[in-house]
Amino acid sequence: MQAPPGRRRRAAMVKAKGVKKAFAKAKNSIGAIAVAAVLLGGIGVIAVNATSPRPEIVSAGIQPVEAVPGAKLKIDREEAELGTISVDEVASADFKLTNAGTAPVEISQVGTSCMCTFADVQLPGEKSPEFNMTMHNEPTVNAWTGTLAPGETAVVTVTYQPSLMPVEGSVARNVKFATSDPQRPKVELGVHATVTGKSAG
Repeated sequence: MQAPPGRRRRAAMVKAKGVKKAFAKAKNSIGAIAVAAVLLGGIGVIAVNATSPRPEIVSAGIQPVEAVPGAKLKIDREEAELGTISVDEVASADFKLTNAGTAPVEISQVGTSCMCTFADVQLPGEKSPEFNMTMHNEPTVNAWTGTLAPGETAVVTVTYQPSLMPVEGSVARNVKFATSDPQRPKVELGVHATVTGKSAG
């Protein structure tokens, strides 16, 4: 004997509500599992990053050095235009650094942004080694430090040789280094060139 239509409808509604509740519960459980998986995955990623830092961060990072009160570095310019050059040309720009303070300025951790770019620092009575990207420098080169006494001037020469990493068009390259000037813990000097195809010969 079949139940009256009204009772059947109520039973169906109760069943539907039960299914809906069960689905919501399952959905919440799945959501919780998914969140847990993401969090655990994130922890795994953090753990991997902590044990295996990305090479680009290691190579490009400049560690802060101890600031020296009274050290004050003045720079004549932070960017230089090399103009239009062919791929097989080499172009350089000089940047003048002056210690305008009352304490020595230490310069260290010199590195360039590309293997096609080089830099050196000419201090009074001393010339630094030639610097390239940190990852390509010898450990002794990376460990170099120079000191600029109050009133002294140094020259940083940045050299761009596009044939080592051939590209055409607008190109920007830079050199970075750390200093003990409290106001300039990190310095970035850039050069720009417009590179064209190889010249004849």
